[in-house]
Amino acid sequence: MKPSFKKLLAGLFSLTLLIALPAAAITLKEAQSKGIVGEANSGYIAVVQGSSPEVDALVAEVNAKRKREYAAIAKRNNIDISQVAARAAEKLEARLSRGEYFQDNLGRWKQK
Repeated sequence: MKPSFKKLLAGLFSLTLLIALPAAAITLKEAQSKGIVGEANSGYIAVVQGSSPEVDALVAEVNAKRKREYAAIAKRNNIDISQVAARAAEKLEARLSRGEYFQDNLGRWKQK
């Protein structure tokens, strides 16, 4: 094989790996069970330990979805989004599995 053809094959293989990586991204439940993220007292998730670009992307995605949902609920009920988020924080904390993290009212991380 010519060197340029080898480089092309190597480049295509690398591109294939990059495209496949998002499918292997960490899920919210995996990140919670590993203690990487926890339920913040704000109704959103936050990094507890072990931040990485993958974790930061997960946090941003989950929080954006939650914010859209909270805004829709607030609009339907004619209340402030912060009220919806505060109530959601209580419910989300109650649903956590043993060993997962949540933030108390003073902002300290606790394990359930």
